[in-house]
Amino acid sequence: MRISEVSRLTGASAKAIRLYEARGLLPPVPRLNRYRDYSAQDVAWVQLIRQALGLGITLTAISRLQGQDGRLDWTAVLALLEQQRTRIASERVRLERVDQALQQVSDELQHWLRSGQGDCVLEPSGCTTGV
Repeated sequence: MRISEVSRLTGASAKAIRLYEARGLLPPVPRLNRYRDYSAQDVAWVQLIRQALGLGITLTAISRLQGQDGRLDWTAVLALLEQQRTRIASERVRLERVDQALQQVSDELQHWLRSGQGDCVLEPSGCTTGV
């Protein structure tokens, strides 16, 4: 099948599919009358790549999932999924800290607005009355 059909089936642009091929994420695609002739297996690879990208996994990491024989290294896939989950857990902790800091600033600003003590000038220690 031609690249336009692969694109339609997977939602990947033709440019992205060519990039996957250039990066070695797809096995070499045979040509038929100067046109790439993709197989159902190529479609499955493109779908897998897009799913991994949607999970925040990079193309470089995806490229490490293929064994020497061109098949998926399922042990590597599981390890990569666990690494991604660990990154997400760390990001959750960081985002929770950011959310708490935002809430603190918001609470301080609301307090200053309700107190009517004048303009709030934000400083590292909190709001101070502007001059």
